[in-house]
Amino acid sequence: MEKEETKEELQETTLPASVTQEILAMWKAKYRRVSSVTVTDGEDVYTGVFHRPDMNTISAVTKMAKTDEIKASNVLFDNCWLGGDEMMKEDAIIKMAAIGILNEMMNVGIATLKNW
Repeated sequence: MEKEETKEELQETTLPASVTQEILAMWKAKYRRVSSVTVTDGEDVYTGVFHRPDMNTISAVTKMAKTDEIKASNVLFDNCWLGGDEMMKEDAIIKMAAIGILNEMMNVGIATLKNW
């Protein structure tokens, strides 16, 4: 029977080598929510770590998206990037795959309205 991995072991396996648990804890303390994005390109796997966008970033992305969606996506990527595999920033295809996931991050909250 195989040993089940703990939550910490699973997190460690998805983090880039340059990001330690201590660094991750520091980022979580500062940004509250921190996520990793992993992109597989053939045999190669690249991971970046991102924080949720703040209102200034959301505003810039929304404004820029009206004229150039690629530039808007780059603003989101660059402003939320915390660290990881540099290839994710350098290779356009890998970066666009990561951006696709980052765009989902803008729509994760669930809000409800109740009238009294």
